[in-house]
Amino acid sequence: MKKIDVRFSDTVIEEIKSNMVGKKMLRYKCDPFEFTTAVYGAVGVAFEDESYLVTNLTKTADYFGEEEDVAFFSIEKKDFSDVQSLIQDMKMIETPINSMVSEVVLVNEKQTLFKNEEIIYEVLLTRGIIFHFEDGHELSLEKNIWFSEDISIEKGYELIDRFSPTSEFAESWSGEYHGECSRELIHLK
Repeated sequence: MKKIDVRFSDTVIEEIKSNMVGKKMLRYKCDPFEFTTAVYGAVGVAFEDESYLVTNLTKTADYFGEEEDVAFFSIEKKDFSDVQSLIQDMKMIETPINSMVSEVVLVNEKQTLFKNEEIIYEVLLTRGIIFHFEDGHELSLEKNIWFSEDISIEKGYELIDRFSPTSEFAESWSGEYHGECSRELIHLK
């Protein structure tokens, strides 16, 4: 069995907990929405003291036995003014939030691929981030499927219910292969 772990590291999780929970999110910026709430590859998030760039960019990696371009979800400190669209000549839009973050939920998945009944791959990944605000509303950033560099952005309530269903992974295999996917929520308060 091959195991691949592309979840946020303990260092990144501690950074999120220390610098986002209990802090005021001022705004986020992204490419303009066209037909969906998905944007290409980059979202900037500004807090009072720090700013971050959330990306979902491809690099060549093992994708269940094949070398493919696979999108990796990541977050790093970045000056808000330096966050730019990945699309040439695209101007990002800013959306005000101005709310205190009461909790951050990391959405992790475990994707298991079986050949007949033998486990051949186990992939652990961070699917998304949900910011819970003191006034009850939420903001979520969700990475799309493996090959897509899109990030879906949602605002509202109970946003975990809007994440892609785990059944999508299982439904993408047939014949002697079958997949299972489970989800784990990491609550940072």
